[in-house]
Formats: sequence, structure tokens, C-alpha cells
Amino acid sequence: MKLFFATIIIIASFAFSCSRKEKERLITYVKPLIGTAEADIPGATQNPGHPFDRGQTIPAVTAPFAMTQWTPQTRSGENKCIAPFYMENTILQGFRATHWTSGSCVQDYGSFTFMPVSGEFNHHVLQRQANYFMDIGTMTPAYSSVHIPYYGVITEITATRRSGFFRLSWIDPGNASIVVDVNNDEGEGYIKVLPEQREIVAANPVHRIYNGHGKPAGFSGYMVMRFDCDFESFGTFTDYLIEINQPEMGNKPKIGAVVKLALPENHMTHIKIGTSFTSIEKARENLDAEIPHWDFIQVKSELENTWENLLGRIKVEGGSQEDKIRFYSAMYHSCMHPRLFSDVDGSYVGFADDNNIYQAEGFDYYSDFQAWDIFRAQMPLLSLIAPKQYHDMVASLVKMAETGGWMPTFPMWNSYTSAMIGDHCSAIIGDAYMKGFDIDMETAWHFMRKNAFEIPENYDDYVDGKGRGALRTYMEYGYIPLEDEVLEAFNKREQVSRTLEYAYNDWVLSQVAKNLGHQADYIELKERSRNYVNVFDPARGWVNGRYADGSFTDEFHPDKHLPFITEGTPKHYTWFVPHDPEGLMELMGGKQTYFDKLKNLIDNQDYWHGNGPSQHIPYMFNFAGRWDLTQKTVKKIMQSDYGINPGGLSGNDDAGQMSAWYVFSAMGFYPLCPGSNQYQLSSPVFDKITLSLDKDYYPKGKFTVEGGKNNRYGIFTQAKINGKDTGYSIMHDDIKNGGKLTFLIK
Repeated sequence: MKLFFATIIIIASFAFSCSRKEKERLITYVKPLIGTAEADIPGATQNPGHPFDRGQTIPAVTAPFAMTQWTPQTRSGENKCIAPFYMENTILQGFRATHWTSGSCVQDYGSFTFMPVSGEFNHHVLQRQANYFMDIGTMTPAYSSVHIPYYGVITEITATRRSGFFRLSWIDPGNASIVVDVNNDEGEGYIKVLPEQREIVAANPVHRIYNGHGKPAGFSGYMVMRFDCDFESFGTFTDYLIEINQPEMGNKPKIGAVVKLALPENHMTHIKIGTSFTSIEKARENLDAEIPHWDFIQVKSELENTWENLLGRIKVEGGSQEDKIRFYSAMYHSCMHPRLFSDVDGSYVGFADDNNIYQAEGFDYYSDFQAWDIFRAQMPLLSLIAPKQYHDMVASLVKMAETGGWMPTFPMWNSYTSAMIGDHCSAIIGDAYMKGFDIDMETAWHFMRKNAFEIPENYDDYVDGKGRGALRTYMEYGYIPLEDEVLEAFNKREQVSRTLEYAYNDWVLSQVAKNLGHQADYIELKERSRNYVNVFDPARGWVNGRYADGSFTDEFHPDKHLPFITEGTPKHYTWFVPHDPEGLMELMGGKQTYFDKLKNLIDNQDYWHGNGPSQHIPYMFNFAGRWDLTQKTVKKIMQSDYGINPGGLSGNDDAGQMSAWYVFSAMGFYPLCPGSNQYQLSSPVFDKITLSLDKDYYPKGKFTVEGGKNNRYGIFTQAKINGKDTGYSIMHDDIKNGGKLTFLIK
């Protein structure tokens, strides 16, 4: 009988790196466990136990934007809002090849788990689980080491873009075995043991949630697991029933396989796992291409160098050790998604209902765009530090639209969803185009415009998540009235938030239309971008639900979660006018009223940093001429909502959005309005920051930020670009042109 309730023992203190030597590599500042526990920092919300009150990250060993991540598993199943790993769950169930969206509240898919065991054991996940030691002192994005005392085995992990590599050292070699689970909750899947090839192969069909809940997504997660030793025996199982010498099992609940290993004399074994979304054969090809040898140290070193090069795109000088841990851990979390979806030869399964196999020629195809979150800061950050991958991600969105016939709004599991509101894939593409990235805008504009002006003729397509929800009433009234409850979507109602987000989307599209020379579209979309005015209730001074007859609802409270607002309150969403703060100021009655409302929101602690809709708000002080309060507020949030321990994120990281906010804010500038090419200034927390940019996209190659020594939490009074006053903002061209941003205290 295995230990059901045991305590996780950590070999090294989580704050180990506080004594790091100055010349150590940047990767040593990354703490993958940040965000894996319930928030325990001052900025944590007051709803303990709610999924929003934790980072929802996993301690992934992974290449940046990898197809598959590799994590210890403490929670089984592929369930919505349940991550594979939580720090407070004290028992290890195995190691998962996961497609969990880091920091999210969606679900894993197409995943597999394996557990090394020895002696007498039960294959079932709840029977085999055991206590474990995790070597925190050596954990990085490129390597993790876990000791399972009960089974006498140490497991080390490293990875490539599509494959994982494990080194197992057996302290107790008696009956050393591997148990493999196909993590399918629908009673589907396939697994087969190939003893002659020293392989286990498996498939896990993917199912949708939100729109099309429970329907097949049209593809599977595939795995080829290869060993460097023979099998003494094997079997397959379904739930608690195991069949010895049965090499395959399929389409039954909780299927898996067990193999007993013929250990070498040194009791060390290696396992390589290739993954794919196309086929088992493509998983094998990915593995052969990425790890053609058995040199664990070589793969580990290569992945360390990959991360070191990516983290080195931003080098900071000065600041505290904790600041550096927060900063580089945030960079790591910002570079997990979107997910690489195509194989080494460019093969990928078609988007949505298209099950054909396509070839990505000249680019990598990506999926899992949590667009409602990542359009704000995470994708803009990637445009700076990972422009090649960013370009391919945007190109992937255009390919999705070509395949499915509509621009997706929140594409997850390579499928349409209307999981969240807004039309932010169009905003992401528009931002990339405005920054000068080489996008197929003829194709992209066709589908961006289609989303903004057309409604699917087939109602089933609308229900499936194609097009903008409630577009008909939005165009008819200039807002979405309360009578239109958008019952077809997963997030129903939320009419005011939809109106505000469509107004912003329309503004981005208007800028694209203007640059493309579509004058009539520019004029109409620019006018529609003012639709936020139509849900502002002048009697209450905040946005409010409005009926089709023009009257506002009396069921209103500025500080309560209401059905016409998305994940927030009217006080939060009133500020979602990133494209026209001056217009919002006028609507409120002038600069003083605007400032008073904003200051009261912060002073009364009504601000909620743990979710995306609020995260631009601290920068809105700039438009009231109070850059000092932007700096003060931003720096307070950086200290209160970000820590260096497992409970160090006050809310969901949302595919890296919350982390990207920190990276930008620590550098002293933030993309408050993607599509505008403008960054609002706060001020840096480091003495000097150097962005080393890819010269294929940024010909000057370098942009620097200087804050001077010992000023990191001070308030600056002046900012200059190349010696010239810049006010409270800089432009993207300032970065492209290799400028120097200097912060001064006069």
C-alpha cells in the first residue's frame, strides 16, 4: 500500500538564489515554482481557494513555446481549471507530458503520465502515488530532479521543442518498472507496447469544451516513448484491471501500460518521449530529429543555452536579487505560449473541423491563443524578444481563418471557441501589422473585416464560435442591449464588456483600414470605436447595462460583479477605453473628475490586478498628467502582487499575461493600447536595462533604458529619448531605431 498522505520535502530553500553570485547565468534566476500555490502575498484577493487566487502555473521543463511541457503531476485527469501540479498537493503521481495552458482556467488535453516504481506496487494512479523530494536548488526551465524515496528512484528531466528526455537512477532496482497512463477522461485512447523496439506508443483523442463541449476536436495527442534497455515483462490495463502480456489496449476507461525494465549494471536508464498532434509516426520522427542520441547532458546543455539566449534578450543591471528573480521568472512564464503545433517537417492538422494534414512552409504553426488575455502585454512582449516566433504565431492566426472561414476569437485546442469575449485575434494581427511585421494582410484583412461586419448565415456556425457574438445588436444600437443575452456563448450576457471591447477592436481595425487605404471602412470603424460612450451612464458616472429602449438598468452597483460585466465590476470596466482615454475623460466631466475617480479606485483598494481587464488602469494616471502616481501605483503592485515563492502570483498568469505585465513594468514602459504603437511610461526598477533585439526585425539591434543607481523604487520627474523630452510615452519606432530611454530626477 502506497503512502496516500505524505509531505513533500524540498531539498533546498526556495529563496536559495538570494545568495547567487553576480556572474551566474540568467537562467538561475528563474523559479519555475512561482504561481503553483495559492497566493500568499499582500496583493492576493479575498476569496481563498478560488482558481483566480493562484497563478495556475506549472513547474514546466520546456523549450520556449514548446509543443509539450514536462511537469511533475500531483493531480490526475484533464479537468477544467485543474492544473497538473499544485505545490500544496503533497504526493507525486508521476511525470506528465502536458498541454496545459500555463496560468489558465481551461483544461489539459492529449496528455500522458508515467511513473517510475519498484518493489511491490499497484499501477492505479491513486494507489501508486508516493511522497517525493524536489531539488529546488537545481531546478530551472531546462532541468528538474525529483527523488521518490518509496520507490528508490531519482528522476531527472530535460526537453526539446517536441520531446522530453528523462534519466532515471534506481537506488532500489528490485522490480524497477514504468507505469504509463493515457489521460483521457472520455474512455477513449490507445496504447501499445513494442518490446522489440523498446517502445511504448499511445494516442489520446482531444475533446472540446466551451462551444462544442464534449465533441471531438479532430485530432489527438500522440506519444512515442523509447527506452535504452529491454523489457523483462509487460502488460496493459484499464482502470484497476491489468492484463499481463497483453501488448495493447484501446477505447476503455483509464487505460495504460506497465513495463518491467531489464536494468543495466549501473542501474541507470534513459527514456525519450516524442510527441505530435498529427500521428504516432510523426511523434517518432520528431523524436528522431530532436534527440537522435542518448546523451542527456547534451540535451540539457542545449536547452539551457536556448533559455539563456532568450532571457539574455533583456539584460538588467542593478536592482535586488528578488527583483531579478521576479523579472526573469516572469520572462520564463511569458514565453510558454502560444503552443508549437506543427511537426519537424511542418505537418499539422487543419484548424477546426478540417482534419486534413497541412504543411507549414517557411513558418511554424502555433495554436492555443488565449487571446482575451495575451493581446494586452504578452504578445506585444514577444514582438520584442521573440520576433521570429511572434511572426509565425500571427501567420498561424491567418491560416486558421483561411481554413475555418472566420477569424477565430479565442482559438484553443486548434478549434473555434467563444470562451471569452472580444475579437482580439484581430487586435493581435492589427498590432503586428502596425509595428511593421510582414503579414499577409490581404488575406488577414478579409477575415478581420468579416468578423467586424458579417454574421454567419448558418446558426450552427455562430454557436460554434465563428464571428463576433451579439454583433447584430451591436451594429443596430451602437451597444449590446441587455435583451441580447448571448445565450449561445460559454460566457453569456456580459453585454457592457462586449460593447467596450468591440469598440477597442473597431479602433484597431480602423487604423489598419486607414493604412491599407480602405477609407470607407476606416471612417465607419473609427465612428464605431466611440461606442463605449453608449454604455456610460451619466447619472451614475460608470458604465452600466442598457436596454434597447435606451434606459439604463437600476440593478447596479459599481463595486459588484454583475451579469453584464466580464470578470470584474463596472468600476473596473469603465476604464477599458485604451484607445481613447481623452474621450473617457471628457465623458466623465473633465480631467479632475477623471483623476478623482481613478485615485479613489486605487486608494480604496477597488483595483484588482489578478485579472486582465484591470491591468492597464494604473497607467491611466498619465492622461491626467500624474505620471508620478503611475510610477507609485505600478511599483506598489510589483511588490504586492509578485513574489518569489510558490504563492507569488496574486491571480491567474493567463498564458503569461500577468508575467508580461511585470516584465514591461519593470522596464518602465507598457503597451496600454496595442495597435497604437505607443507605450505609456512608468519607470524602471533596475539601474540599466539593455534589450538586444533580433536585427532581422530591429535593424539597430539594441534599445537601452537607464534609471540611474539606487532609484529603482523612487519617483522620476523626467524621461528622455536620445536626450529629448518624451513626456509620458514612447513609440515603437523609438525601440526600432535603437534609442536610449533615460529617466531622471530633477
